[in-house]
Amino acid sequence: MPKFPYILSEYEEINSILYKPINSTQRIKYTCFNVSPSYIILGSTSGSIYLFSRTPCSFLQLIPLSEGAVSCVLISPDERIVALTTIRGVVCLVALKPSPKLIAISVEHINEQVNCLCWNDNSSEIYIGDWNGKISVMVLSIFTVNGMFQAPSCTLMTLDAAIVQLSFSSPLLLVSTLTRCYICDTVQEQYKQVGNKARNGVFGACFYKTCLTKNNSALVVQKDERLTNKKGSFNFISTDNSNIQLESVPQIFCARPGSRLWEVSANGVVIKTHQFKEALAIAPVKICQSNIRESIYLKHLEQTWTPQSINFSHLFIIGEKYLFSYTSSGLYVIDPIAATIVLWNNEFSNIIMAESIENKIYLMTSNGEFHCLTLSSLDTLILLLYNGKKYQECLEICLVYKTELKKLIDGTEIDAICNIENKLQQIKDDELFTLLHSLTLHLESNSKVNQKKLHSGIVIVNSGNSGFKSDENFRHKAMSHSPMQCTENSSEIELTLETIPLTQASIDSKNESNETEDANCNISKEIVNFSSEETLEVKEGLDSIKSAMQKIQDDLRGVYSLFENIRLSMHEEELEKVIVDINWRMNVIKDSYETLSDVKSFVYEILRSAELYYFNVLLENTSTDLIQSTDNKRIINQIMVAFISINAQSCRRCTCSRPCLTNELTEPQFLEIGRSLLKKFVNEDKEQCVGLCNGVPYMWRDYLPIYVKQHNILTNDILCQCLQIKDSIILSIILPLLDEKQWNLTAMYIKKIHEGQCLFCGKSIKIGNDEIPIQWTTVINEITRKQGSDTAMEILVNLEKAIPNVPIDKSIFQSLVFTKILHKHGMKHAINFNKNTLKLSEYSTVCSTKVRDQLIEVLEKDLGRSMDKNVFGNGAHHWGMQYQNKFSTCPCCTLFLQTPILLGNNGIAIFGCGHAYHVNCMIEKKITTCSLHSSL
Repeated sequence: MPKFPYILSEYEEINSILYKPINSTQRIKYTCFNVSPSYIILGSTSGSIYLFSRTPCSFLQLIPLSEGAVSCVLISPDERIVALTTIRGVVCLVALKPSPKLIAISVEHINEQVNCLCWNDNSSEIYIGDWNGKISVMVLSIFTVNGMFQAPSCTLMTLDAAIVQLSFSSPLLLVSTLTRCYICDTVQEQYKQVGNKARNGVFGACFYKTCLTKNNSALVVQKDERLTNKKGSFNFISTDNSNIQLESVPQIFCARPGSRLWEVSANGVVIKTHQFKEALAIAPVKICQSNIRESIYLKHLEQTWTPQSINFSHLFIIGEKYLFSYTSSGLYVIDPIAATIVLWNNEFSNIIMAESIENKIYLMTSNGEFHCLTLSSLDTLILLLYNGKKYQECLEICLVYKTELKKLIDGTEIDAICNIENKLQQIKDDELFTLLHSLTLHLESNSKVNQKKLHSGIVIVNSGNSGFKSDENFRHKAMSHSPMQCTENSSEIELTLETIPLTQASIDSKNESNETEDANCNISKEIVNFSSEETLEVKEGLDSIKSAMQKIQDDLRGVYSLFENIRLSMHEEELEKVIVDINWRMNVIKDSYETLSDVKSFVYEILRSAELYYFNVLLENTSTDLIQSTDNKRIINQIMVAFISINAQSCRRCTCSRPCLTNELTEPQFLEIGRSLLKKFVNEDKEQCVGLCNGVPYMWRDYLPIYVKQHNILTNDILCQCLQIKDSIILSIILPLLDEKQWNLTAMYIKKIHEGQCLFCGKSIKIGNDEIPIQWTTVINEITRKQGSDTAMEILVNLEKAIPNVPIDKSIFQSLVFTKILHKHGMKHAINFNKNTLKLSEYSTVCSTKVRDQLIEVLEKDLGRSMDKNVFGNGAHHWGMQYQNKFSTCPCCTLFLQTPILLGNNGIAIFGCGHAYHVNCMIEKKITTCSLHSSL
């Protein structure tokens, strides 16, 4: 059978799709990416990661994180965990399913540059390598993924140079540094050097995992899954002491200077050196794209190319058959078995990252552009374009490679195509279809000549000549119109299932379909005969699922285009029309998958991501003026739904829908939108206000003062809700309002909360140890700050009566004493002696040396223990009070309050109005009152 050349093509434009989530901002930039069979994930300067489906490329979800700009990101083999590193050297693990959440953090490489990440085969360990040569590991378990325990991490080894690339094949970890390569046995916890000759530069290394070696290594993976030994530091051993089992371990290839590769055995012995310098003396291939026929056709392919000396910086597998490597200005596909260069390309001059998966190459350039290239044989690409109805592109490829086609195809089909080269502008699509049809039939008939035998003994026809798993899938699509098409074989059915993200339902479906095939397929010696009704039903079911999912993706593209129509300057009528249109389309899509139980959860995730993106766009383009002025209920209701949906995800709820927090409240996104909604509803609809606050509990902080002012009474329902939220700010508002009866109810409610009961339905809502207690000390401090020490003391007395032995930090009593002293002398200012509060305060804590020593003496005598001098501060002073004087100036001299020469021993004086002066300035000017108010 004729062997068609391989070519690179780019007919899938992903750059604009990947940039859709950040088009509205100039601040966020993408920093790195990673691809898996189902996903594309991108790290950003904001610290967040952006998740996309890979085929077709579409935005799924933004996963916000706050550990700093992302430098590396890697999806686990089972596509359930994402590992990422930040520029600070922090390593984070984020679970993708069932919902994204941060499950573990490692600081083993803090303040170091992490160069690479590598998962083991069963996604239970992640290996991390940094610029200093340190390699560490994080070990996961089901308890880690479920958030019960932190993933343990430890340092395995520190090598002589920066880590360039890590590759894993159970149980071996392959490490490539700037100077050497090492093979690490993760079971025996030992490592050895590859070869004896050092090098100096960025060189890659990888296990040569092909379609043949993957099956052989399955048993090894299962064995490693049972290992539970604790990881420790690895020991260096010589090659002679190696006891690694060589069976089932793939070949190893390590890059060397001068376009060379070492072929290495599992025990670190160099078997052979492959030289590619002369093999690179060939012309680069041109990337085939739409509408570039002239630039390809006019290029002089006869140009002489001299041998090239290339440093293969990283090594990857492409098409489960070849090696792929790249430099900043070149892409290289290598056949290591035949020691030849399949192809290379030099059209990009600024590549900073590249990865391969199946027969795809994804790359990122220094200016932030993303490209997706496909490696395929010439005949496969022609068939793919033809059956994709891209007739112009198909004709361009035929004309560009007409010389090769004439050599490989015996017939007049290619001559007929070449004869109309000068009449391209006059030919219509239906004429092109007819013209190309005979050629595609010829290519299909050639592809049937070769047969492929599986390990089970089944012989597959129509397998093509490429040996690519993805190419076989392409051929299936390409020949789907032919009446002579052979039915799908078991391998192809399995491949189709692999393109669907694996929910539990789809896994069960896959197992059932495989069992049906084994039981019902009538296999002859030469071909697979799919004649059983059960197998046909499986095929039809898979086809219907795949077509339905494709339809949903296509429909969502239209919805995303509607999102872009939302603008800040829109009139109400325009905005309402867009909202109605989007909601209608989303409901249509939701209805379309109701019957697809196998992929329902996956589709729900896609729709939920689209919905959240829509809500973000809507709120970003909503002004508070519009909320106050409009009477359009549809617009207001949609804005409210959007605000609640975006900010309610971190709030755990009882089955009765009431919120019960497990973490402290954080300020919601688009807070001013929420406040505007409360302001609009406060005089119109109490239920709307309560619904908004229950949806986003933080909003109780804004609504409670308004509610109390309006009604002068606190209902039991609101009391229960505020207690169940357990927020200190909210409790500091309601506790001063309680009467004796409500204090008794509060005691009963607090007891129920400690027992893990919901205050509304009585059901258990306690999950493990993730419940946060009520921070009574913080509550009292808040009351002291807002209403004074007298009210705070009264609350303390009532609290002790209602709930004996309530946990109160002793610092609260010190704070109350000093606040009362200041209040008695006319200074209405709350003092907080909590050390953590003092450290985080925006105020500068200051105290004169004389006053500080007196305070310490009195407190040590009173408490019977030593005191820390730093509690009172040692900077510029104003007699013990806290005052925000870092950037304040004295009204007399207009110099900074902390100017040392003006402070002297007299310090700063603060009047009740809050203005501060240098005491020395007051003495000099004979000031006794604040001069800023002399005119009043």
